[in-house]
Amino acid sequence: MSNGQKIITQTCLNCGSEKVEHYCAVCGQKAQATKQPLRVFLSDAVETLFNVDSRWFITIKHLFAKPGKVTTEYLDGKRASYLPPIRIYISISVFYFLMVSLIDSSQVFFINFNNDEGNAGDLPTIVQYGLFFLVPLFAWLIGLFYRKKKAFYVEHLILALHIHSVWFVLMSIELFTIWLERVSDEMWVQIVALIISAPAQIAIFGYFITYLKKTFGEGWIKTIAKSFGIMIFYIISLALLMAAYFFSPIN
Repeated sequence: MSNGQKIITQTCLNCGSEKVEHYCAVCGQKAQATKQPLRVFLSDAVETLFNVDSRWFITIKHLFAKPGKVTTEYLDGKRASYLPPIRIYISISVFYFLMVSLIDSSQVFFINFNNDEGNAGDLPTIVQYGLFFLVPLFAWLIGLFYRKKKAFYVEHLILALHIHSVWFVLMSIELFTIWLERVSDEMWVQIVALIISAPAQIAIFGYFITYLKKTFGEGWIKTIAKSFGIMIFYIISLALLMAAYFFSPIN
Protein backbone atom coordinates (compact mmCIF):
# COMPACT_ATOMS: atom_id res chain seq x y z
CA MET A 1 0.00 0.00 0.00
CA SER A 2 1.44 3.40 -0.96
CA ASN A 3 2.02 6.15 1.58
CA GLY A 4 -1.06 8.25 2.35
CA GLN A 5 -3.52 5.66 0.99
CA LYS A 6 -6.66 5.62 3.08
CA ILE A 7 -8.19 2.39 4.34
CA ILE A 8 -11.90 2.42 3.53
CA THR A 9 -13.71 0.33 6.12
CA GLN A 10 -17.05 0.12 7.88
CA THR A 11 -15.48 -1.26 11.05
CA CYS A 12 -13.25 0.18 13.75
CA LEU A 13 -9.61 -0.75 13.19
CA ASN A 14 -9.05 -0.88 16.95
CA CYS A 15 -11.91 -2.98 18.36
CA GLY A 16 -13.76 -4.22 15.27
CA SER A 17 -17.04 -2.51 16.10
CA GLU A 18 -19.30 -1.54 13.19
CA LYS A 19 -20.62 1.53 15.06
CA VAL A 20 -18.24 3.93 13.33
CA GLU A 21 -18.77 7.41 11.96
CA HIS A 22 -16.12 10.03 12.77
CA TYR A 23 -15.32 8.13 15.98
CA CYS A 24 -15.98 4.59 17.14
CA ALA A 25 -19.04 4.50 19.40
CA VAL A 26 -17.53 1.64 21.43
CA CYS A 27 -13.85 2.47 22.06
CA GLY A 28 -13.76 6.12 20.94
CA GLN A 29 -10.94 5.77 18.39
CA LYS A 30 -10.97 8.35 15.61
CA ALA A 31 -11.80 7.03 12.16
CA GLN A 32 -8.89 8.02 9.92
CA ALA A 33 -6.28 6.64 7.59
CA THR A 34 -3.60 4.35 8.97
CA LYS A 35 -0.96 6.15 6.90
CA GLN A 36 -1.09 9.92 7.00
CA PRO A 37 0.78 12.94 5.62
CA LEU A 38 3.16 14.58 8.08
CA ARG A 39 0.92 17.64 8.48
CA VAL A 40 -2.00 15.44 9.59
CA PHE A 41 0.22 13.53 12.01
CA LEU A 42 1.57 16.75 13.54
CA SER A 43 -1.90 18.27 13.73
CA ASP A 44 -3.20 15.25 15.63
CA ALA A 45 -0.16 15.34 17.93
CA VAL A 46 -0.70 19.01 18.80
CA GLU A 47 -4.42 18.46 19.35
CA THR A 48 -3.76 15.47 21.59
CA LEU A 49 -1.05 17.24 23.59
CA PHE A 50 -2.73 20.61 24.08
CA ASN A 51 -6.32 19.77 23.08
CA VAL A 52 -6.58 23.16 21.36
CA ASP A 53 -9.91 22.73 19.61
CA SER A 54 -13.06 24.80 19.35
CA ARG A 55 -14.17 23.71 22.83
CA TRP A 56 -11.16 25.49 24.37
CA PHE A 57 -12.13 28.82 22.84
CA ILE A 58 -15.84 28.31 23.56
CA THR A 59 -15.07 27.55 27.20
CA ILE A 60 -12.86 30.63 27.58
CA LYS A 61 -15.38 32.84 25.79
CA HIS A 62 -18.28 31.78 27.98
CA LEU A 63 -16.24 31.87 31.19
CA PHE A 64 -15.63 35.58 30.59
CA ALA A 65 -18.73 36.67 28.72
CA LYS A 66 -21.28 34.75 30.79
CA PRO A 67 -20.00 34.21 34.34
CA GLY A 68 -21.53 31.09 35.87
CA LYS A 69 -22.85 29.71 32.57
CA VAL A 70 -20.09 27.14 32.02
CA THR A 71 -20.25 25.82 35.59
CA THR A 72 -24.04 25.66 35.64
CA GLU A 73 -24.37 23.94 32.26
CA TYR A 74 -21.51 21.55 33.01
CA LEU A 75 -23.19 20.49 36.26
CA ASP A 76 -26.51 20.14 34.39
CA GLY A 77 -24.87 17.62 32.06
CA LYS A 78 -24.32 19.87 29.02
CA ARG A 79 -20.63 19.01 28.77
CA ALA A 80 -19.88 18.21 25.14
CA SER A 81 -19.36 21.88 24.20
CA TYR A 82 -16.84 22.59 26.97
CA LEU A 83 -13.45 21.33 28.02
CA PRO A 84 -13.43 19.45 31.33
CA PRO A 85 -12.69 21.89 34.20
CA ILE A 86 -9.36 20.32 35.16
CA ARG A 87 -8.15 20.42 31.55
CA ILE A 88 -8.96 24.07 30.94
CA TYR A 89 -7.42 24.92 34.31
CA ILE A 90 -4.18 23.02 33.63
CA SER A 91 -3.78 24.46 30.13
CA ILE A 92 -4.24 28.05 31.32
CA SER A 93 -2.06 27.67 34.42
CA VAL A 94 0.76 26.16 32.33
CA PHE A 95 0.61 29.22 30.07
CA TYR A 96 0.63 31.51 33.10
CA PHE A 97 3.65 29.87 34.73
CA LEU A 98 5.45 29.94 31.38
CA MET A 99 4.90 33.70 31.25
CA VAL A 100 6.10 34.02 34.85
CA SER A 101 9.35 32.25 33.97
CA LEU A 102 9.91 34.28 30.80
CA ILE A 103 9.14 37.67 32.33
CA ASP A 104 10.67 36.84 35.73
CA SER A 105 8.02 38.81 37.57
CA SER A 106 7.64 39.15 41.35
CA GLN A 107 4.06 40.38 40.99
CA VAL A 108 1.21 38.05 41.94
CA PHE A 109 -2.47 38.96 42.15
CA PHE A 110 -1.34 42.48 41.21
CA ILE A 111 0.81 42.72 44.36
CA ASN A 112 4.53 43.41 43.90
CA PHE A 113 6.53 41.31 46.36
CA ASN A 114 9.85 43.09 45.81
CA ASN A 115 11.43 44.53 48.97
CA ASP A 116 13.30 47.82 49.25
CA GLU A 117 16.37 46.25 47.68
CA GLY A 118 14.33 45.01 44.73
CA ASN A 119 14.67 41.38 45.78
CA ALA A 120 11.57 39.29 46.42
CA GLY A 121 13.34 36.02 47.13
CA ASP A 122 11.15 32.91 46.97
CA LEU A 123 7.99 34.69 48.09
CA PRO A 124 6.36 35.19 44.66
CA THR A 125 7.04 31.56 43.74
CA ILE A 126 5.43 30.33 46.95
CA VAL A 127 2.34 32.48 46.35
CA GLN A 128 2.09 31.46 42.70
CA TYR A 129 2.24 27.76 43.44
CA GLY A 130 0.01 28.29 46.45
CA LEU A 131 -2.68 29.64 44.14
CA PHE A 132 -2.29 26.52 42.03
CA PHE A 133 -2.44 23.94 44.81
CA LEU A 134 -4.99 25.62 47.10
CA VAL A 135 -7.85 25.21 44.64
CA PRO A 136 -9.32 22.27 46.66
CA LEU A 137 -9.26 24.46 49.79
CA PHE A 138 -10.93 27.29 47.87
CA ALA A 139 -13.65 24.85 46.82
CA TRP A 140 -14.12 23.83 50.46
CA LEU A 141 -14.47 27.50 51.46
CA ILE A 142 -17.17 28.00 48.83
CA GLY A 143 -18.99 24.97 50.19
CA LEU A 144 -18.65 26.32 53.73
CA PHE A 145 -20.21 29.67 52.85
CA TYR A 146 -22.91 28.05 50.68
CA ARG A 147 -23.52 24.97 52.83
CA LYS A 148 -27.31 25.54 52.75
CA LYS A 149 -27.24 24.75 49.03
CA LYS A 150 -26.40 21.14 49.97
CA ALA A 151 -24.22 20.59 46.91
CA PHE A 152 -21.55 17.92 46.56
CA TYR A 153 -17.95 18.97 47.10
CA VAL A 154 -17.07 18.20 43.48
CA GLU A 155 -19.58 20.83 42.34
CA HIS A 156 -17.74 23.48 44.35
CA LEU A 157 -14.43 22.13 43.03
CA ILE A 158 -15.60 22.62 39.44
CA LEU A 159 -16.63 26.18 40.31
CA ALA A 160 -13.24 26.81 41.93
CA LEU A 161 -11.39 25.47 38.87
CA HIS A 162 -13.37 27.74 36.55
CA ILE A 163 -12.80 30.82 38.73
CA HIS A 164 -9.07 30.13 39.02
CA SER A 165 -8.86 29.61 35.25
CA VAL A 166 -10.21 33.13 34.76
CA TRP A 167 -7.89 34.51 37.46
CA PHE A 168 -4.85 33.02 35.74
CA VAL A 169 -5.91 34.62 32.45
CA LEU A 170 -6.28 38.00 34.17
CA MET A 171 -2.89 37.62 35.87
CA SER A 172 -1.37 36.68 32.50
CA ILE A 173 -2.73 39.97 31.13
CA GLU A 174 -1.05 41.77 34.02
CA LEU A 175 2.24 40.01 33.23
CA PHE A 176 1.91 41.18 29.64
CA THR A 177 1.55 44.81 30.81
CA ILE A 178 4.65 44.38 33.00
CA TRP A 179 6.54 43.21 29.92
CA LEU A 180 5.25 46.24 27.97
CA GLU A 181 6.51 48.61 30.65
CA ARG A 182 9.92 46.97 30.57
CA VAL A 183 10.46 47.02 26.81
CA SER A 184 9.82 50.74 26.41
CA ASP A 185 9.90 53.93 28.48
CA GLU A 186 7.72 55.75 25.96
CA MET A 187 4.80 57.51 27.59
CA TRP A 188 2.25 56.05 25.20
CA VAL A 189 3.43 52.52 25.98
CA GLN A 190 3.04 53.17 29.70
CA ILE A 191 -0.47 54.54 29.11
CA VAL A 192 -1.44 51.50 27.03
CA ALA A 193 -0.11 49.21 29.78
CA LEU A 194 -2.19 51.07 32.37
CA ILE A 195 -5.32 50.94 30.20
CA ILE A 196 -4.93 47.17 29.86
CA SER A 197 -3.89 46.53 33.45
CA ALA A 198 -6.55 48.54 35.32
CA PRO A 199 -9.62 46.58 34.08
CA ALA A 200 -7.83 43.30 34.74
CA GLN A 201 -7.12 44.33 38.32
CA ILE A 202 -10.72 45.39 38.92
CA ALA A 203 -12.02 42.19 37.31
CA ILE A 204 -10.18 39.92 39.76
CA PHE A 205 -12.68 40.49 42.55
CA GLY A 206 -15.56 41.87 40.49
CA TYR A 207 -15.64 38.73 38.38
CA PHE A 208 -15.62 36.52 41.47
CA ILE A 209 -18.63 38.32 42.92
CA THR A 210 -20.52 38.13 39.62
CA TYR A 211 -19.73 34.44 39.19
CA LEU A 212 -21.07 33.59 42.64
CA LYS A 213 -24.14 35.76 42.04
CA LYS A 214 -24.97 34.07 38.73
CA THR A 215 -24.23 30.57 40.04
CA PHE A 216 -26.08 30.65 43.37
CA GLY A 217 -28.68 33.32 42.63
CA GLU A 218 -28.49 35.16 45.95
CA GLY A 219 -28.79 38.93 46.40
CA TRP A 220 -25.90 41.25 45.69
CA ILE A 221 -25.30 42.28 49.31
CA LYS A 222 -25.21 38.71 50.57
CA THR A 223 -23.03 37.65 47.63
CA ILE A 224 -20.54 40.48 48.19
CA ALA A 225 -20.34 39.67 51.91
CA LYS A 226 -19.71 35.99 51.21
CA SER A 227 -17.15 36.86 48.52
CA PHE A 228 -15.18 38.97 50.98
CA GLY A 229 -15.39 36.20 53.57
CA ILE A 230 -14.11 33.56 51.16
CA MET A 231 -11.27 35.79 49.98
CA ILE A 232 -10.21 36.68 53.53
CA PHE A 233 -9.94 33.02 54.53
CA TYR A 234 -8.20 32.27 51.23
CA ILE A 235 -5.59 34.98 51.81
CA ILE A 236 -5.07 33.74 55.37
CA SER A 237 -4.46 30.25 53.95
CA LEU A 238 -1.87 31.65 51.56
CA ALA A 239 -0.19 33.49 54.44
CA LEU A 240 -0.07 30.30 56.51
CA LEU A 241 1.41 28.45 53.56
CA MET A 242 4.16 31.07 53.22
CA ALA A 243 4.82 30.97 56.97
CA ALA A 244 5.08 27.18 56.91
CA TYR A 245 7.61 27.39 54.10
CA PHE A 246 9.83 30.05 55.66
CA PHE A 247 9.81 28.50 59.13
CA SER A 248 10.22 24.91 57.99
CA PRO A 249 13.46 23.17 59.08
CA ILE A 250 14.40 22.33 55.49
CA ASN A 251 14.29 25.96 54.34
